[in-house]
Amino acid sequence: MSPRDPVLGPTFYVLFTSDVIKLVEGFGFRIHAYADDLQVYAHIDPLHARELVSSFSNCVDGIKTWMSSNRLCLNPSKTEMIWFGSSRRLHHCPMEPLLVCGSWIKPSLQVRDLGVYLNSDLSLTTHVNKLISVCYFHIRQLRQVRRSLTVDATHALVRAWIHSRLDYCNGLLAAQPDFVYKRLQTVLKSAARLVLRLPGGASVSALMRTSLHWLSYPQRISYKLCVMIYKCQHGLAPKYLEVRCTSVASLSGRASLRSAASHSLVVPFTRTVTMGPKSFSSAGPVAWNMLPPALRDRTISLSAFKKQLKTFIFIVLWCTQRIEIINV
Repeated sequence: MSPRDPVLGPTFYVLFTSDVIKLVEGFGFRIHAYADDLQVYAHIDPLHARELVSSFSNCVDGIKTWMSSNRLCLNPSKTEMIWFGSSRRLHHCPMEPLLVCGSWIKPSLQVRDLGVYLNSDLSLTTHVNKLISVCYFHIRQLRQVRRSLTVDATHALVRAWIHSRLDYCNGLLAAQPDFVYKRLQTVLKSAARLVLRLPGGASVSALMRTSLHWLSYPQRISYKLCVMIYKCQHGLAPKYLEVRCTSVASLSGRASLRSAASHSLVVPFTRTVTMGPKSFSSAGPVAWNMLPPALRDRTISLSAFKKQLKTFIFIVLWCTQRIEIINV
């Protein structure tokens, strides 16, 4: 949901609307607030979904009353509702429209949250399709003016228009099926051929590593996760991410293990095979524990960690390619 655009500045608006968080939590819901966008959510068994809908309607009415008393107006046209869960559980969720502030809101199958498209089944299929479509659009636009650009200028434009989109929130794509990574890797290859002025069918995988120093797409996700874990351990990340990173040394029964001495993290048990490994609390520690102990040293600065991490991932990528060539 979204209140109508305020006339206050960002800082004063956040202070002015801070009470709405306590109001939502009083109805038993959780809330994420970003600028003038409010995300109200809760977890419940599908059998009790209708009770949640009734509570949600009362919560929104309470928010509307609070906003009216504070000279704000809730914008029903920007309010969306979506059910998240597995395909089997979604069949038990009510899909009829919900009356919110005098407007009927039908549950959506996908929503856009800070530039990321989320499907109700958490597959991120829509996000990947739109991401690939936008990247190829910019590649086609750059191809029309490629003759007038130098290699460095083209490289800079590709980083600004293509890499920035591929790397934005790419940690959400952890533990995705291989065909998803292959589609995104194809975008990187097309961008590399554009920079190096190579024909469409030319092999470019080795040149991406040696000439452009680009990581492949799965390695870019691992890089993002490891950097985020580093920030969580050094107090540079949000608290809701820091609590997802539990050191093995902090557990009473594992403090004497070798994994504790190497600064490993606990990989929590997941009840589901398809969704559990995709979460940050699982994918992050898995990527972190694959690093050598020297990289997990907490005395390394952030800039040094990023350089050594990229070098390590390049070495792993080179060894993997060598093994594939030998096997062939």
